[in-house]
Amino acid sequence: MKSYTFPFNTCEKNQKNVIAQPYSTFINLTTSIIIFYFLLQVKDFKTCLLFVSFLLFELFHTFSHCVHIPGSIQVNVTHMLSYFINFSLLYFFYKTSNIFPGKVFLIFYLIVIIIDIYSLFNLELIYYLFTQALLFLSILFYYKNQIPKNLINNVYYLLLLVLLIIISFINEMYNCNYLLEKYPNIPFHSIIEILGCILFFIMCSTFLQIK
Repeated sequence: MKSYTFPFNTCEKNQKNVIAQPYSTFINLTTSIIIFYFLLQVKDFKTCLLFVSFLLFELFHTFSHCVHIPGSIQVNVTHMLSYFINFSLLYFFYKTSNIFPGKVFLIFYLIVIIIDIYSLFNLELIYYLFTQALLFLSILFYYKNQIPKNLINNVYYLLLLVLLIIISFINEMYNCNYLLEKYPNIPFHSIIEILGCILFFIMCSTFLQIK
């Protein structure tokens, strides 16, 4: 496995024209439009902040597949926007439930953040992708009882999608060279982007209904 750096090593053949990875760019732009559609329906600050964090992440994600900037700025900005999403999600549930996280949860969360920062600067993408996912999912399950029963299945759909995205990234990291050599014109990374699009759709449709 070679060193994997976002967005340069994502498994879609880079084009020489204006858009480096057009398929991933198009799917992420579609996801951004979906998020913006839901954002227009928001009427309270906590949900607005959460959806804005989604939108900023996805817009920069779209830009990163469109234009590749040398260095690590794109992976670092994307990572910081992931923190924005997680902290916005924590604020959303705190304001919804008026329940501040307990000490055990906060200690656990801090430990994961420390591991995440270490992983970002010292390990491969899959490690800090896992820690960011753990931060996100731990909030969901900590506040699971605050989610209406008719929406609770969506939490498990989100868990499944996150796991599928991580598995897809692992496959991409190990098998991308082989896949692109055998099928150079197939944008394999777009599979991950489609899963991400479904993920954001479910998140937006779910959190919009939580009052």
